[in-house]
Amino acid sequence: MSSKAMIGMFIMLLAAGSFLAQEKKEAPPTTSAPAATAPAAPHDYTFTKEDAARKNPVKFTQASADRGKKIYSYQCAMCHGKDGDGKGDLVADLKVAVPDFTKADTLKARTDGELFAILGQGKEPMPGQAGRMPDRQKWDLVNYMRVLGGKTPEKSTAKEPEENVILVPQ
Repeated sequence: MSSKAMIGMFIMLLAAGSFLAQEKKEAPPTTSAPAATAPAAPHDYTFTKEDAARKNPVKFTQASADRGKKIYSYQCAMCHGKDGDGKGDLVADLKVAVPDFTKADTLKARTDGELFAILGQGKEPMPGQAGRMPDRQKWDLVNYMRVLGGKTPEKSTAKEPEENVILVPQ
């Protein structure tokens, strides 16, 4: 064999060897543990003083909570879970952590006005409801969220306004 052929063969073997060595290189082991499914920290919403101080014009009654539960079942449960535990069907698909409303600590630092603002603003991937849902329904949802957190609503009265009644905030 000629020296040129031998040198060419040597260069090809070196190139093939380095190519194979790069393919067999394993990823370095990670030292951090995989992310555990933990309750999400409160969202980092920015509220105005007016948002935080806003009072719920809808009485915290069983009728309001029942209306809120109905809305929750078709607007919120797919992510926040049927029981408000943050284990909805879409959570894994969207790869998000959502709060567990059944734990009293989750909502205790939030005013009704702040919860109302969160529902209105939304936060990706949760759509804001400001232009999609009447205020009355958002307030009923706030009341239902309080029930999920363990609060007991007042018994409803016959004088309480029902569906399709517009309340004027005071």
